[in-house]
Amino acid sequence: MSLKKYCEEHGLDINKVFTMVMGNGGDILPCPNAYTGYVAEITDESLICRNEKLNVCKKIPFSSFQRAEFGIGSGNLWLQCIVNGSEFVFCSPRKSWKSAQGKLLMERISKHTELLDTKEYDRFTGKLFFLYWFIR
Repeated sequence: MSLKKYCEEHGLDINKVFTMVMGNGGDILPCPNAYTGYVAEITDESLICRNEKLNVCKKIPFSSFQRAEFGIGSGNLWLQCIVNGSEFVFCSPRKSWKSAQGKLLMERISKHTELLDTKEYDRFTGKLFFLYWFIR
């Protein structure tokens, strides 16, 4: 199902929805296998993560983010976080990070903790991404 259709069916504002793929959900979100996907609604105070196959809908307050750092691995941009003392690591496609939703997510997290290593974000989303990736 497309993200647009998912948002319509669930009454979500597509301008405030971010798709994420978990690398490590820690104690925060179930991640039964590598690359478990979630649809995350970005509100003023929290990230509401949904995975219908797992029957999960969990609210993660932005105030619980204690650390957030960008890193590149396996061709993806990862945000490696500590949330309530537990690892919480996710990635998303390049276009998602560049989107208004990606920027909104970063803005909300950065109100509570500094986003570290934003150079990796800039490289991953910049115009010279493919050149950077090739010489890396």
